[in-house]
Amino acid sequence: MTENVVSFEEKRLELLAGTIFGRSAEELNAAAIRSNIEFARNELKLVQSYIDLAYGAEIAITMIDGSGPPPQGLAHLGNVLSNYEQVLFDQIASLEHQLEMLDSPPDEDED
Repeated sequence: MTENVVSFEEKRLELLAGTIFGRSAEELNAAAIRSNIEFARNELKLVQSYIDLAYGAEIAITMIDGSGPPPQGLAHLGNVLSNYEQVLFDQIASLEHQLEMLDSPPDEDED
């Protein structure tokens, strides 16, 4: 899902290159990364609120046949959301690392 946002943001920023903003490719790349970090953090907040709902059992389940819900009916959903939460944490860390690498000056020792 986030891949579409990444490519859209990068393409949008590519269009701005050479315009009145006069930004370098490096600045545009950093802006795209910051935008992706912001998106992932917002997505993470949403996922965490859903996890709270799933594990807090604040959701009522009604089966089609009228029977009671299966035991731990939302446990699987909570597990899936927890896995997605971890993916978002990893993605944010990776993006922050990329941004850090862009912002840090190159090593003078490299030949």
